[in-house]
Formats: sequence, C-alpha cells, structure tokens
Amino acid sequence: MKILIHENMVVSNVLVADTFTKRFMGYMFRKKPHYKVIIIKPCNSIHTFFMKFSIDVLFINENMEVIKKIEDLPPGKIIMPVKKSKMVLESKVGLFKNIEVGSKIIIQETQTKQGTVHNFYD
Repeated sequence: MKILIHENMVVSNVLVADTFTKRFMGYMFRKKPHYKVIIIKPCNSIHTFFMKFSIDVLFINENMEVIKKIEDLPPGKIIMPVKKSKMVLESKVGLFKNIEVGSKIIIQETQTKQGTVHNFYD
C-alpha cells in the first residue's frame, strides 16, 4: 500500500493508476470516491466526464512539487495539458486544502515486513 505525505504528515492511502484499465476508470461511473486519492501516472491532463461528483486535483512535476491545484472540479470538464506535469493526484473535495502550489509531496510504500519504507517516485 502507498501513502501520500505532506509536511511530514500522512494525508491518505492512495491507489496508483499506472495501468491502462486503472487510468481509464479512475473515479468514472462511481457515485462516490472508492479511494481517497488516486495517482494517475504518467499524466498531464484530465477530464471529469462520466463522474458523478466533484474532485480536487494536484498536478505534480518530476521533483514531486505541486505545479497546479484545482479545487472542486465538477463533472464534465476537461483540463488541458499542464506543462511539466508527470502525474496527477485526484481526491474527494477538501482533502488537499492544506497543500498549495509549490509544496512538495512524498508518495511512499508503507512499512514492509522488514520494517523499511520505499520511495515511490524515482
């Protein structure tokens, strides 16, 4: 399992959408989010077609810095490509309220049986 960390605080568990099916489906066709955060990787643009709820969105560059933040994005919208974005984090509205453009985030594996933590994005 992976976790999202901001300012040394765990924000949420995350689902990594790094296969065609996971990337394609995301939050589409669901009445409410099935994961608090979905990481879409690689990604520099999104749409909210076929979604039934609004989301918050973070666009992340290769240095794990937030380069664009969109709050309360309603269904039926298109966000054109964001230059230098390598991944997108989508969440239920309000989860990213304390994360600002320029902030650094960390995505890590939770502790394994050996007690180590692995970085997600290298």
